[in-house]
Amino acid sequence: MGKALVVTSIDGLATVECGIASVVHWFFEEIDAIVEKVPRLLRQDWSLYAISPRIDAACSDFSPQVHTLVSSACAEHGGEFLWAEVDDPSSLRAVWSLGDPRRWERMCASVAGQVRALAERHDQVTVLAHGIMLAPLRDCLRDLDRVQIVFVPHTLGPVFQDQVVGDRAVFEKRGFDAMAEFAQDRIGCIGPYFEEILRTGYGRTSAQLAPFVNGIPAGSFRFPAEVPAARRREHLERAGVPLDKRLVFSWGRCAWQKGFDALIPAWSEFRERSSDDWHCVLLMPQEVSAPEYVALLDEQLARVPSGSCTVIRRFDPLLPYYLLREEALEIVVFASRFEGAPLSLLETLRFGSPGLRIAWHDIPSLAQFLQGAGPTFRFGSLERADMVESLLRARDSEDVTLPESRVQSFADNTARGLRDVLRWWT
Repeated sequence: MGKALVVTSIDGLATVECGIASVVHWFFEEIDAIVEKVPRLLRQDWSLYAISPRIDAACSDFSPQVHTLVSSACAEHGGEFLWAEVDDPSSLRAVWSLGDPRRWERMCASVAGQVRALAERHDQVTVLAHGIMLAPLRDCLRDLDRVQIVFVPHTLGPVFQDQVVGDRAVFEKRGFDAMAEFAQDRIGCIGPYFEEILRTGYGRTSAQLAPFVNGIPAGSFRFPAEVPAARRREHLERAGVPLDKRLVFSWGRCAWQKGFDALIPAWSEFRERSSDDWHCVLLMPQEVSAPEYVALLDEQLARVPSGSCTVIRRFDPLLPYYLLREEALEIVVFASRFEGAPLSLLETLRFGSPGLRIAWHDIPSLAQFLQGAGPTFRFGSLERADMVESLLRARDSEDVTLPESRVQSFADNTARGLRDVLRWWT
């Protein structure tokens, strides 16, 4: 019967919307490099599976490219892509059901049903689960000791004080408490900041944790190695990025977490105190955004200096990588209120052009990569004055060199986590 290695996620198997999606589809793109570093995967008879909440292939949120690469990786390793049924697969917003934890419950139960079916076909099943909706997966599978749950939180209740914090806390507690009853189950740590919180804030022991630290892959469709400069620039210009300007760039899901509502007013003041050749680019995908937050940002954007800001509202997986390599980009801004181990920062450190300047909100999740890393421009709060002062210092700096990259390999980090959790395989 062999073993089964399963990845289930709310994003990244057939959609690409947020950081979770990156970590998940990179797993399948890098699977061969990962396997080479995990002795049990080299020696054991095992198959690879993906379980995704169903999303309509006809909707604009569905990514044929991601679905194909994940499906192909599963097939090459003896497994398959599986759908878990949901209440409404018509869009990513409907699938995520951010305002209805009852739908989370049914989604989790649906995924658990697919895991249960795999457990009937395999001796042991290890499940890597991503996304708060899937946190209680073990609670749905208490009768299956041949299943190992490795839940990788990309958000945590004490840190992510957003509109779903109450529901997240309930799902976390239910899931983590159930996992604590099974010696083989683990909580994956995406970085040292979350590891510390899981130890001190949640009282989890070393035996209950496993290292799945965020890293950047050697190769991905998101980071094509050889792209002529002219083609990169054509892509950026089609998106509305004016490469004849001095650019400031910030990107992430259009959510309160990412601090766009603080950045936009700060940009307005910065622009008024700077020359007209400065321009701001905001990549703010809104596929699962709260409508009231989008409306707030639209009100703010209506007041920025005319023609000084380009807003991109759908996720463009290539745009950050292309723009980070352009000399026209002078400043990147990370204004998040809270993060875990932000991939956007890791991508900047790996791919940014040498003279790029980083302005950042001094929160622990950003400081874990930037503290003492060289010349960057910290702002201590999201107050407009603090942010503007940081941007002005970045603007006026000379001979700045991007901090030396401390970014680790995605394959190396993931293999380290798998070596830890797969010791359970007999």
